[in-house]
Amino acid sequence: MNIEDLTITTSDGYQVAASLFIPQDKPKTTVIINSATGVLRQYYNAFARFLAEQGLQVISYDYRGIGGSKTNSTTDKALSMINWGREDYSAIVDWVEVQFPEHKILGVGHSIGGQLLGLLPNNHRISAYLNVASQHAYWRNWRGKFKAQSFIFFHALLPIFGFAAKQFPKWVLGSESLPKQATKDWSRFGRKAFYSDIDGKVLSENYFNYQGRIRFLAIADDHAFAPPSAVKSLKENVYKNADSDLILIEPKHYGMKRIDHFGFFKKTMNPQAWDECAVWLNQQSCA
Repeated sequence: MNIEDLTITTSDGYQVAASLFIPQDKPKTTVIINSATGVLRQYYNAFARFLAEQGLQVISYDYRGIGGSKTNSTTDKALSMINWGREDYSAIVDWVEVQFPEHKILGVGHSIGGQLLGLLPNNHRISAYLNVASQHAYWRNWRGKFKAQSFIFFHALLPIFGFAAKQFPKWVLGSESLPKQATKDWSRFGRKAFYSDIDGKVLSENYFNYQGRIRFLAIADDHAFAPPSAVKSLKENVYKNADSDLILIEPKHYGMKRIDHFGFFKKTMNPQAWDECAVWLNQQSCA
């Protein structure tokens, strides 16, 4: 297996850093990994290597304003979550189609990464999608005390930083700092019942139009970031016309005490779970 670092230019002129994991044998499928909010693409290296060892070519990338795709400004309005899907994700798909026209394209999304499929123009180009801890971010989808915390996060914490600061600091969540506009988008996504742009236009078309295969993995002990109730809402209320199923991932099933929101892609994850993902993705490759 080989790894190549790439720089891909978006249609609006931004440079996106990416890594291509190339299997030893000639692949027929490319899997695009969409990261969680503020998470570097390197976080998924072990998982990407594993998939490549199973014969799947994989490409991971940093969204604009994050990691290797950082710019000199954190207040540029183009550094938005919406553009992570419309521009960055689209540029990666375009690049794969040009470089590997014979490949089927699949996706893996973690958290916000699973939501970006609905912001991707012509998303029928993605044959199937594996969503891991990807949630409908609307605050009412949380339960118990976490619902109150979610309300405060989306209605107070994010708006304050989005208005008063140049970026959302990394110490709050332990990820990378977020550009100002991405912070505003995140806040709006959590306050509204459906995704909308800065002018209030509901962005339902590409979500409702997607009819490909989606598998949702809900982590049973992920209460704060992507509770199963929010994952279920993404499946039933957002990607409601997709051919989808939802599997609840119980830590005890994999002999683990906890997985939570960020444990699935760590090296400490039971390899059985990754093997199940590889099997499913390979099945979609042949479908």
